[in-house]
Amino acid sequence: MHQSILIIDFGSQVTQLIARRVRELNVYCEIHPYNQLPEINDSVKGIILSGGPASVRDDNAPIIDTLSLRGKLPVLGVCYGAQLMAIQAGGKVQPSRTREYGRAMLSVKSRTDLFMNHLAEESQVWMSHSDSITDVPDSFKVIASTADVRVAAYHVEGENTYGLQFHPEVVHSVEGRQFLHNFVVGVCGCRGDWA
Repeated sequence: MHQSILIIDFGSQVTQLIARRVRELNVYCEIHPYNQLPEINDSVKGIILSGGPASVRDDNAPIIDTLSLRGKLPVLGVCYGAQLMAIQAGGKVQPSRTREYGRAMLSVKSRTDLFMNHLAEESQVWMSHSDSITDVPDSFKVIASTADVRVAAYHVEGENTYGLQFHPEVVHSVEGRQFLHNFVVGVCGCRGDWA
């Protein structure tokens, strides 16, 4: 049984790109819509929650119970996925003062974690969101920020749970591949032997 990463899709236009980037690391992955989740078996080494066009504050937002996933397997939330985990844990997500779209400079605060290995202190990332995480629970440690976004990346202490407000899968995020490598290989322990 080969190792795999489960990508839960919340309707982002770039979810396929996440899968492509994971496969470029020689790791098998599958994309499943948030409302048709497969049974999670032993082959699944980690979960990536995609971005999406909805706001987590909408009444009809696509929702899964992220608390039931956390702590069992490594989880990485990207954009909407990161906001969903934050709000379900008791954090706050509010409309950004301006819609944040385009390049931003990420300032990495903590590089001691496997997830933050081999990253520059400053790096260009791609933002595309109209909401921001404004408050996080105490266990959520902010590990990177930009000039406009305080919670650009977080790590939940005591868990292999991470959130990124930016999109590591697009080429405009210069170290995006390294972030995904750090999660898939470093945190999830995938061997990278799938072809």
